[in-house]
Amino acid sequence: MVSPNLYSSQNLYEGAYLLCRGFKLAGKKQNGQKVLVLFEGDHVQQEALKFYNGGKVEAKALTDAYRTLKDYVFER
Repeated sequence: MVSPNLYSSQNLYEGAYLLCRGFKLAGKKQNGQKVLVLFEGDHVQQEALKFYNGGKVEAKALTDAYRTLKDYVFER
């Protein structure tokens, strides 16, 4: 059973959006050559859908979160 408070994504822009919306990183998993980033928080799955439906965050915050997430994904 998948927890409704956990969400995984391989899209760094979506992940940056979720960071901007206040969701916490819950880890990362290697999936072949792709990395899945895990997020946790109440209603994280619903918020992820908002990303694809025009959800808005500040541009500077999104850029900063993207860089943070990219560093996290590619750290060894």
